[in-house]
Amino acid sequence: MDKNGCTYGDFLKSGEKIATNILAARLQALEENGLILKLEHPQSKAKVLYKLTQKGIDLLPIMVEINLWADKYFTIPEDRKAMVALMKKDKAKFIELGFETLKGGG
Repeated sequence: MDKNGCTYGDFLKSGEKIATNILAARLQALEENGLILKLEHPQSKAKVLYKLTQKGIDLLPIMVEINLWADKYFTIPEDRKAMVALMKKDKAKFIELGFETLKGGG
């Protein structure tokens, strides 16, 4: 999810290949727990935009640690290796830039 948010369709097209019923349930749970907001899409009344709340953004350091842990114990997907390499190189800077990007400053 980026600073501008994502649509349901964006999530469906992602590499996770998540089933629609599971995606809908997870998005609802994230919204109910205050991690994302469901907003009107600025270009389409037929679409909904999901955006991280501050509570969701504050999970970034935890997500970085989970990725570093996964890299230590599992084979991570090719498309994540470059990101994990940046985390390893300078974790604090990666988190700082991530916060700036997610809050709209980068």
